[in-house]
Amino acid sequence: MSIRRQTFSNRLLSNISFVYLLNSVDANDILLSMRTIVNVLVLLSVCVLPSSAQARYTPCTNSDQCCVRNMSNTWQHKTELYCSGIQSIPPVYETINVLTIKDSSIEHFSEKSIYAYRNDLSDIILINLKNLKYLDSSTFKHFNKLQSLYISRANALKELPSDIFRGLSKTFLALRISKTNIKAIPDLSDLGTSTAMHIIEFEGNRLDTLPTNGIKTRAGQLLLEYNNIHVIEDWAFNGSEIAKLSLKGNYLDFLSEHSFDGIKNLLTLDLSDSSMKLLPSFGLMSIEVLRIENTPTLTEIPSVYSFGSLKEAHLTYSFHCCSFQFPAKHDNSNYNFHQNDLQRTSSECDKIKKNNVMQKNTASRGFPKKQSTEYDNNSDEEFFDKPAITTGTLDVMCGNITKLAAKSNIECWPKPNALNPCEDIMGFFWLRICVWMVGILAFLANMVVLMVVFRRTLNCSVPRFLMSNLAFADFCTAIYLLLLAYEDLTSSEKYFNYAYTWQNGVGCKIGGFLTVFSSQLSVFALCLLTIERWYSIRKALYTNKMTFASTVKIMAFGWVYSIVMATMPLLGISSYSTTSICLPMDTVRASGVCYVFTLLAFAAAAFLLMLFCYVQIYMSLSYETRHAVKGEASVARKILVLVGTNFVCTAPVIFFGFTALLGYPLIDLTKSKMLLVFFYPINSCANPFLYTILTSSFRRDAFATISKFGVCLDNKKEYKVIYSTQTNTQRSTPMHKPTLSLTLQQP
Repeated sequence: MSIRRQTFSNRLLSNISFVYLLNSVDANDILLSMRTIVNVLVLLSVCVLPSSAQARYTPCTNSDQCCVRNMSNTWQHKTELYCSGIQSIPPVYETINVLTIKDSSIEHFSEKSIYAYRNDLSDIILINLKNLKYLDSSTFKHFNKLQSLYISRANALKELPSDIFRGLSKTFLALRISKTNIKAIPDLSDLGTSTAMHIIEFEGNRLDTLPTNGIKTRAGQLLLEYNNIHVIEDWAFNGSEIAKLSLKGNYLDFLSEHSFDGIKNLLTLDLSDSSMKLLPSFGLMSIEVLRIENTPTLTEIPSVYSFGSLKEAHLTYSFHCCSFQFPAKHDNSNYNFHQNDLQRTSSECDKIKKNNVMQKNTASRGFPKKQSTEYDNNSDEEFFDKPAITTGTLDVMCGNITKLAAKSNIECWPKPNALNPCEDIMGFFWLRICVWMVGILAFLANMVVLMVVFRRTLNCSVPRFLMSNLAFADFCTAIYLLLLAYEDLTSSEKYFNYAYTWQNGVGCKIGGFLTVFSSQLSVFALCLLTIERWYSIRKALYTNKMTFASTVKIMAFGWVYSIVMATMPLLGISSYSTTSICLPMDTVRASGVCYVFTLLAFAAAAFLLMLFCYVQIYMSLSYETRHAVKGEASVARKILVLVGTNFVCTAPVIFFGFTALLGYPLIDLTKSKMLLVFFYPINSCANPFLYTILTSSFRRDAFATISKFGVCLDNKKEYKVIYSTQTNTQRSTPMHKPTLSLTLQQP
């Protein structure tokens, strides 16, 4: 018994008891008793009749299969028949507005199933009907008040009749079919004919192809999200009027230039989370919001002039936003066509103006001349001969006030940031020239060192072995610089058109691997060279010096360390695709921060170690030697040069790198390029001269190499190059330098 009926019973019993007590009361109290009877009758009219009407409602409990409930909280003034776990729909002699069937085993849904509710039913909700296979084409045709249909999680439903939505009520506004196995969209041409649909949704189904003229409707939203749509043929939405179209979560492998052509008043287009490679350029002039997020396969985007009304763009890559900011660089032909079109329109307006003036003069003939006023014909002609000055975003074109296409005001995300600005790889012309010079010089110098050292493999010593490793590392750095310089040359002034291909391609990965590998191997070899020199001077009397075998083992460890550090960004720890210069500067993830910190810490420790060793070497010299004008005072100058070049090349990179890791970047990427691709690689150009080419031992090796392969032609006669040295038996000093001589001998 409901709470309302219990209250009524209690009140009725109390009033009956009160009337019964009236029999023992005087006749003078009859008036009071009559009033009580009237109250009882009023109470019966108010409570009994409505209660009897509501007694036919079945209250919803957990054990009931069907129940009727008031939906005033969700659906205003609507009554719902809620059924769960049924095999057929029972008749309920009530006014039912909403029919909800959930978790049932119904296989066939037809007009007869719900015919009893045809006059008042406005909303149908079918949820989790796993056995539902068929819906008749006439299921919903005679429901004059039907407003919405929602079908979800019907896995056995694979097909809908093509005419199932024909002849529906003119009040039908919402269609939502999700998480079924239907593969084709039925005919929607009858939907939205009188009043535009609020929403049409086919989400999470098995749609594969949208054929030509396959969808024609009028709707505020058409949502085809998370299907298996691969193909959208030309004019697939021809004749449709859709405000928002969402194809999010589909493959979209095969799109043509006219896939979206024929849609009227399209304002929002969402193609996110797809594998599309081509964004059609036709049919998008009216859109105001474009979403193509998380779509890494889309590497090129149409010209901004393909989007006549675009206001917001949510894209995957920041360099696509650069395309919108610089339309002339992005698509010069389209830009020129647009400018020519504006000039052509202006010239056509001039012709129209002249024709109007001629017609005006012709019409004025035969009329008496009016007195000159402030706005006579002459003043009109003078006014029209001068260009009008417009302000704001309005323009007058052939007498019509139109809105200017402010392409540069498009809000675009992700915005170009410090790591990926809208600029070329080098950014500056002088930097481009310097990188070419440093790269070529480092390439040639280190190649000469490698050729000479490898020809003397039989007389290999510890310093020679370490110098060969250092030369190879610097040679790899030179290759990286030349690779970067070549890509900058080919993409000059329009890098954002090549940004995806370069930063996500094999070339950038090779360049990034080479620069990390070479920098770590170079630092490792420099440390060993410094230690070897320090050990030879400070421990000259000890017999257990660095042997060739131990040096090879230590250097092998350096190779393994360098290869591992260069491979980590290829395995997902940091990334070479973060910037245009292919350096691992990803500091968003914790792994990337630790990786960059390791590189900087290793470089800083190596520099401090070399500084310590060279200071000790310098202090080991006597006071007279350090202050001598000639002789071994050159050692001090060489030490100063070695330490100075390392400090100039590495210290700024280490300092600004650590400040950026701590969250206080002092310079942006444009300025950091000067350090990373110019100052830091100078070491690769200076090392072969400081450690090898300028030494006397290298000159002897170079002449020995030339003596083996040098052939001179003079008057068609061959001569052999004879190399000889005359050395003093005493220790070589500046006063007793070896004598070098070259002679030509005819065979």
